[in-house]
Amino acid sequence: MKMNEKFIITVPNVAFAWGTQYHMTEDEFMLYSHLQFMRQSSQWNQTFTSVDMIIQYLGLETKNKHRDKEKVIGNLKKLVEKGYITIDCEGDMKKIFFVVKQVQEILSTKLVVEFEEDGKNRKFMGFTKINGEQYNLANNEGRALMTITYISWRNNINYKVPKSEWVKVLAIAKSTLEDSFNDYKKRFLMILEGNHYHNEQGQIRQETNSHAISDMKSKSVNLEVKAEKVKSESYLDKLRSKVTDITVMRDDEIFMQIFDKNTFIKFKGFKVWKETNCPIVKASGQKKLDAMRASENLIAGEVVDKLEREHQEHLLNQKQQSKSMEQQMLRLNMGDECMPSDEFIPSYIMKEKPVSDMTDFLDD
Repeated sequence: MKMNEKFIITVPNVAFAWGTQYHMTEDEFMLYSHLQFMRQSSQWNQTFTSVDMIIQYLGLETKNKHRDKEKVIGNLKKLVEKGYITIDCEGDMKKIFFVVKQVQEILSTKLVVEFEEDGKNRKFMGFTKINGEQYNLANNEGRALMTITYISWRNNINYKVPKSEWVKVLAIAKSTLEDSFNDYKKRFLMILEGNHYHNEQGQIRQETNSHAISDMKSKSVNLEVKAEKVKSESYLDKLRSKVTDITVMRDDEIFMQIFDKNTFIKFKGFKVWKETNCPIVKASGQKKLDAMRASENLIAGEVVDKLEREHQEHLLNQKQQSKSMEQQMLRLNMGDECMPSDEFIPSYIMKEKPVSDMTDFLDD
């Protein structure tokens, strides 16, 4: 059932406090949110409903109707036990309508759940607002709605959620988390992978990923473009983590010249590739240059030849400069009279333009 996109409810953040009496399961979270969206306009804090209505609206029907009802009633009772709602029902809840009231005190800023774990202080308090558009994105999936809501809360306080925290909030295994997020990325989830850096020991580490909810109104175009960008960045980050050449790791320009197929390779990147001992850099650069030579664009192959010539000239120039410096050092140590009189000749000599070339324009 779709909700009015402008309708807004509030969810207490203690619902995410894993390991405490307030932590909700994904089914409880979906049910609690649904009951708020369905509350009567004349009674802002209560909902008049039935088990059959809940099953129908949330799409919980299976072949076993008795089990469906027992599951819903069980989740309702859990929400009562955890202090989120109260229920007024006179008779068998399976058969009659009843009233669900929201416990407003649990949304109070005075309610704070705080505990220490792995040396970190965890604090859950206040509430997060969910609008109808966000609710509809979840498509009646409690885990999806918990993900959307937790991202909204954490982004509001500029907090990046690591995988180790996601598995606790959603109470699922890491492999299940990855499967779920891969599904959500097709529907509403954007994941921007954190940058790589070197710690004090010189080891490569990655910053925590950032998460965001995409605008589904333009998903047909924007989501595909963003997803492709994330995929490309993710692939390059994985390559960067395998690089052992310090120059390539620290210089983004050189890194992109060697690893990114859409970045032109210049002499700076070509020189590093020729002289590196890193097998990853060597293999990727070779693959890129081979592709340029095999390209139907003849200019691409000529660029490779030009870079090779420039590198050979660079090596020769370095060698001659080194020889010249050695001779100068010897002169300083032994005296000019003890040194041969030959002077350093640079590898590149400007060629004078023939007179005929310079005066051709006069013949016109």
